[in-house]
Amino acid sequence: MASLLLRTVGTALGGSIGGLLGAAVGGIIDRSIFFGNGGEREGPRLDDLSVQSSALGSPIPLVFGTARVAGNVLWSSGLIEKRTQSKQSSGGKGAKSATTVEFSYSVSMAVGLSARPILDIGRIWADGKLLRDQAGAWLSPARLRVYRGLETQEPDPLIEAHEGVANAPAFRGLAYAVLEGLELAEFANRAPNLSFEVMADEGLTSGRLLQQIGAEAGMRDIALLDMDQPITGLAVARDIAARAAMEGVLALFPASASEGSGALGFRGLLSGDERTVPLKDLGTAATDGSGDRFSVRIEREQGADLWQEMAVRYGDPQRDFQPSVQRARRQQSHTERRFTVDSPLFVTADRAKKQAELLLALSWMKQENHQLLLPSDYATLEVGDRIVYPVDGRMFRLLITEMTIAADHVEVTAHPIGPLPDLVLAGAASGTFTPPVVLPVGISLVHLLDLPGLGFGSGVVAGTPRLLAAMAGPSPGWRGGSVYLSRDQGENYDLITSSRASAIIGETVTTLPAGTAVYWDEHHELFIRLVRPDMALESRSALAVLNGANVAVVGDEIIQFRNAHLEPDGRYRLRGLLRGRNGTEWAMHGHQAGERFILLDGGALIEIDAPVALFGQSTLIKAVSVNAALDDTDASVFSYGGRALMPLAPVHVRAQRLPDLDLAIQWLRRTRVGGDWLDGRDVPLGEEAEGYELDILSNGTRLRTLSTSTPSLIYSLDQQMADFGSPQSRIEIALYQMSASVGRGFAASGFVDMA
Repeated sequence: MASLLLRTVGTALGGSIGGLLGAAVGGIIDRSIFFGNGGEREGPRLDDLSVQSSALGSPIPLVFGTARVAGNVLWSSGLIEKRTQSKQSSGGKGAKSATTVEFSYSVSMAVGLSARPILDIGRIWADGKLLRDQAGAWLSPARLRVYRGLETQEPDPLIEAHEGVANAPAFRGLAYAVLEGLELAEFANRAPNLSFEVMADEGLTSGRLLQQIGAEAGMRDIALLDMDQPITGLAVARDIAARAAMEGVLALFPASASEGSGALGFRGLLSGDERTVPLKDLGTAATDGSGDRFSVRIEREQGADLWQEMAVRYGDPQRDFQPSVQRARRQQSHTERRFTVDSPLFVTADRAKKQAELLLALSWMKQENHQLLLPSDYATLEVGDRIVYPVDGRMFRLLITEMTIAADHVEVTAHPIGPLPDLVLAGAASGTFTPPVVLPVGISLVHLLDLPGLGFGSGVVAGTPRLLAAMAGPSPGWRGGSVYLSRDQGENYDLITSSRASAIIGETVTTLPAGTAVYWDEHHELFIRLVRPDMALESRSALAVLNGANVAVVGDEIIQFRNAHLEPDGRYRLRGLLRGRNGTEWAMHGHQAGERFILLDGGALIEIDAPVALFGQSTLIKAVSVNAALDDTDASVFSYGGRALMPLAPVHVRAQRLPDLDLAIQWLRRTRVGGDWLDGRDVPLGEEAEGYELDILSNGTRLRTLSTSTPSLIYSLDQQMADFGSPQSRIEIALYQMSASVGRGFAASGFVDMA
């Protein structure tokens, strides 16, 4: 049944930013610069993007710019089961039919994405797979509706249909997505964990992001100066204060902050005013509280205490928004002091690398800490301004980080700052990453192999013969399909098999000349092209081939090959051939370019019961790719010849003239089942009864048919006279072993000379 989940949909950024810079206490105002000093800060970190929640009361994230979020399930239809039933006959007249029932599952759900309006949704991931790409192509079928979080949006019609019009909320002010009819076969028939690329604001910069965070907390007037570093996005997925969210921005993009007249301002580190302090103004109006006057105090950290490495952890849009790290290092000492900025922001690798270098440079500039006592008229200075003053013949340029304003003096804390490095990087890499893509499934190709010796059911003689189905697709995104068969010229189709495994199939590029079936064919070679470049053939040793390796169908001939060489143009060159395998020497003649090629020992072949009732009939088949519709798939014609039931052609046919001028014709039979010669005697018969028919031919025209139940017969002188008018020293024949189910087997045909 459907479920409707109510949860927090208000702002996730609680509280104002009052007191960000301190407040007047006892006539003293403290101001401080807004970037880190010392150890790691526990700020808003990059949340785990792989876990989707449906917990009651979970806060909906706020999305700024473009970010990847898992969201929260607001409503779900539950699993929707679809039952498909098909019947398949397993024999001839009076035979029973088997019923096949298959189940498939889908789900519909609404997922809350952002508690502030968005522009659109881009890619969607499901269990780490790309479910929907930027162009709107789907890995698994579904219908998507996006609600941007407007105050005027209406309830979704699907939720209304399930819950009733009066019970379906519109979720106004909440951006959410509805996925309707998501097929679950790709996800083991369970609802996958989803995440979404949400686009809420274009052209986001560090300053613009600070303004938007402030606006969510009710602050409308935030002044900016030189805060234009590009940011991809931010998803605030926890219930945090606005100040903490801003700290997450400023930890990576340091700036000075000021608060006055109810307005907040941020500016870049080199954007403040610069004022020269003459020597006479240093220490003129204050003491340190102990009665000792001072003008300047300078504290210097030891080099061993400085950071040697600055790491930035961030979300990388070039890696599908997954967490990544960029580092900057100094090699001036052998210490291993490291500092990590754990940023919740999504930025490019280049930007993260540049900020790591900048933050490390700033940390080294702060090696010296200067405290100055200045007259009260310096109270007009602000944090982030620069001062220049002389000491012992040197001029210091300092960045003000703190100010304490008393009634009769100003105490300034600052550190040296030189020109910030203009970091022109060669281009920071996101690391090795192959972005997932949604490849089209494309069409399915199927070959039903009606060939001798390719499989039987229980019982050597009476068992149901089986076809082998080889299925694949030319698209790299092919992920399986189903084969349907129609017995009524396309009015109805029955499902006969399904597979997600790809057989190795292709077609011949050159013509395979006729060869011999009694020894290795080293004279001829065959070029073939497989349907996809990710398919491969391999060479095997002669012993491995003799033991059954590298068996393939070319046209209707079963061959084996020893050598498979991949040519530069993608074709395979096959050499070292064994021809006419499994009694298919009859198919060695008449090959053409463009014939089918199927590797039989490459796996992924499917056994299908072949009802005897289909013998001699032409039926329609369809190979329907996953996610495709039966009605949208073209049909092809399949004619079932029952070749798996046909006895193999007899061999070693010979004739002998008897004293009375009769002809004694003899041969050796073969068997289509259990042909290993293990006991030194004859191989199994493999038929219900032994029988043969021999046609006497003249220029291919049948003159008479002789029948026998043993592998020999007499072609009498009277019959020769009736057929030819004289005794014959050479006759043309076609010899068949008989099957009780399909009649004649494969023919041994040709001319027989008298011994």
